[in-house]
Amino acid sequence: MLRFMVAALGISVLFLAGCSSGYAVRPVPRIVADNVGKPVSVLKEAFGEPRKVDQTPTKQIYVWFLPQKPKDGGASGFQGCEMEVTVDARSQRVLGYSLSNIGWSVCRDVERRIRVAGR
Repeated sequence: MLRFMVAALGISVLFLAGCSSGYAVRPVPRIVADNVGKPVSVLKEAFGEPRKVDQTPTKQIYVWFLPQKPKDGGASGFQGCEMEVTVDARSQRVLGYSLSNIGWSVCRDVERRIRVAGR
């Protein structure tokens, strides 16, 4: 009987491991760092449309504001993380990024749910 229960548990664990949702929660700095050199469309999917896009002949600057709720007992008001991403105008690939803390928030604490590649 014990063998049967162990086998059933092992099968259920394997089944659940194979049925992942395809999404994961990651900190914003890791998401952006992992996407340097990749198409900017991946970041648009993760963060939505940017707040602002500045253009020059050779590059584009995408700006996202990621609001963050203050922790219990913290100061209220305008808080979050501003992310500036530099993109090559021709290839539309991410060249680099910059993160700025707004208010009392800390960018490394801001997390977002993103789609991860299947195995």
